[in-house]
Amino acid sequence: MFRHYRRMLATASAAVQEKMIEEVVNIYRELAKLPVPSSGSILNGKGKAVTVHSQWTQRDIERSEKVKFSRSHVVSKNGDEMEVVASSFPQDCTNESWNKVSPSGKLRVIMRKVPNKKGEDKQFIEIWCDNHKTKNIDVQNLDKHGKVYEPDGQFAVMEWSFSERKLLYIAERKVTKSASYFDKKTKDSDEESCKATEEVTKGDEHVYREDWGEQLVGKHHPVICILDLDSEEVEILKSVPEDVSPGQATWCADDAGIVFTGWNHEPYRLGLIYCTQRRSAIYHIDLKSSACNQLNSGENAVRCPTFSSDHSILVWMETDVLGPHASENKLIMYDWNTKESSVVLDYVNSSQGDDFPGLFTGSFPARCWSSDNKRLITHSGWRSRSEIIVINVETKKVIRLTNDALFGNWIVLDVCDDLILAHRSSPCQPHAMVLGHLPASGKETDIKWMPLESEAVVFEDIKWEVIRHQVPSDAINPKYPSVIDYESILYQPANTSQEDKPPLVLFPHGGPHSMFTAEFMLYAAGLCKCGFAVQMVNFRGSLGFGQDNVYSLLGNVGSQDVKDCYRVLEETLETKPVNREKLCVMGGSHGGFLTAHLIGQYPDTFKAAVCRNPVINVGSKTYTSDIPDVTCTETFGVGHFDYKDSARPEDYEAMWKHSPISHCDKMKTPTMIMLGSNDLRVPPKQGLAFYKALKSRAVPVRVLMYADNSHPLNKVDTEADAFVNIVHWFVKHL
Repeated sequence: MFRHYRRMLATASAAVQEKMIEEVVNIYRELAKLPVPSSGSILNGKGKAVTVHSQWTQRDIERSEKVKFSRSHVVSKNGDEMEVVASSFPQDCTNESWNKVSPSGKLRVIMRKVPNKKGEDKQFIEIWCDNHKTKNIDVQNLDKHGKVYEPDGQFAVMEWSFSERKLLYIAERKVTKSASYFDKKTKDSDEESCKATEEVTKGDEHVYREDWGEQLVGKHHPVICILDLDSEEVEILKSVPEDVSPGQATWCADDAGIVFTGWNHEPYRLGLIYCTQRRSAIYHIDLKSSACNQLNSGENAVRCPTFSSDHSILVWMETDVLGPHASENKLIMYDWNTKESSVVLDYVNSSQGDDFPGLFTGSFPARCWSSDNKRLITHSGWRSRSEIIVINVETKKVIRLTNDALFGNWIVLDVCDDLILAHRSSPCQPHAMVLGHLPASGKETDIKWMPLESEAVVFEDIKWEVIRHQVPSDAINPKYPSVIDYESILYQPANTSQEDKPPLVLFPHGGPHSMFTAEFMLYAAGLCKCGFAVQMVNFRGSLGFGQDNVYSLLGNVGSQDVKDCYRVLEETLETKPVNREKLCVMGGSHGGFLTAHLIGQYPDTFKAAVCRNPVINVGSKTYTSDIPDVTCTETFGVGHFDYKDSARPEDYEAMWKHSPISHCDKMKTPTMIMLGSNDLRVPPKQGLAFYKALKSRAVPVRVLMYADNSHPLNKVDTEADAFVNIVHWFVKHL
């Protein structure tokens, strides 16, 4: 398609060009229809008829929103043999924030958003039995707290008690009403009535309240709430330390207590999303005595406390404070009976070949334990793949359950009675649900996976491979000599040949400490269908390759990562059928930083570039971002950031040398910059300053500013518009 599009763009009338753009629109429209699993649960895992309930999200371009729908599959189980015998039609559940089945499977809680007469969303907690709704509780009308937190990947939970008579959730703390010093009541009776119903503080209308930053805006101080379903009363747990924001709460055995993660507020909040290195601790509240005790030292960063099925073992993940924003995790085990903790998995500093590289996951599934209470099942980054692993907490051994050449991304959704519900994908196969039965200890690799859908979607016009790249001896980081390779994932149109070589888009990821896995990605697949090869680079510093790999990038951003990306490009041009005269580069956040560096350090290489919310000037970004510590760590290494200090003059000089803006005089690549107006992680002023720098040097440049978008630029209409603009920009300048 690329050659057809490029030829016509150069010679065609406006009407014909519009038709060609419509072809790109249609490609995106078809791909956007593909749903992605968001959650799933297994009911009656021990029975012969097992029900699998799943929720999915799907982009609705006409409504400019992600719609949610649910499905159910009934699986007949005979020993290890399973077969899908029935499935339900998808049911729209877009206005459901939570949908959780009780432990017995007899009840379901749904938290629903319903607009009131003013168009404002109200939150209702509904309780359903097998044939009707038994309760509908207006939790905001109880006036005990602010908004209930919806799933946010950080704080939010909605958990049934084991008795099924209570619900545990997280909400925003209630704030005392404020008013102007100059507000007056015309009638004494009105003033007395106001005082009787709600306290009002004058002069606090404009007091600044810290929140937890990017994508957690408005989340200032969460509280743990317990809703009694009999009395319909809410209790706020007040024994949580005042300087802590609680989240990820879970019930202890017999509903006797609550365990949660608490993140420290002091001396001030730093952005939390994507940042696993924030100081935090695991706490336990005894509901009988209200005593709140800390279960670990509090000197590290912790998250995801998870009980074994019999509640005898508590595990959580732990990493170092104020290091890289994301890195490898330790797995800590706390014996609930002896009150002693131990390390199950320590850091894997480096791994050889395809050995286990360490625990790289953002969270555990809500249920993730085998029925013998000895094995934890989760997914983890494993080089350029996401694999399902089993961690035996007794032997401290890790077994990989998945190692399939056809699928590069596996995600666990639920574990129940040794049944594992997961979804898998590859660059040419969209997400699909599978069910497997965990074999006995020692035989885990014998597991068989059953797809829940009989027909798999496969895009035969896309081929892909994971490529390993060796670091030249003169480029090895002397502090981390064991880090000798990294990887990339190459998408290519299936009809690629030496005679008809496609243009190549180099695509480094953001973070910088994140990773590309060999999964189905809409943008990469869409570009491939438009005739481009796409190479996604897991440069040194990416997750999934061991802890040394992560730390090797600190102090070397703008050099080591840039050279890694360019080395990938050189190798690909030598070994793969791609057009060396038609090269493009794109990336977002740190990927935008690398994109800008690449067109500055290699100004004659790329014909076109796209930067999404890019870091351009490290010094000016540092203290305008919600994560100033991360910028300091990436530039100078661990230990440089101090809450009390701003950067010194010599720091700004060093930051300038790490910044793409320092290469601006050499840049000549036509560049499109995409910005989110509400981005707190990389404020849009970064991109606008880049625009002015390029424009003043007569470099072709275009800015797209997306209103009400934060850092990911992931609103449905934004994603759609950005894709078409990216394709058009690349083709126009090739």
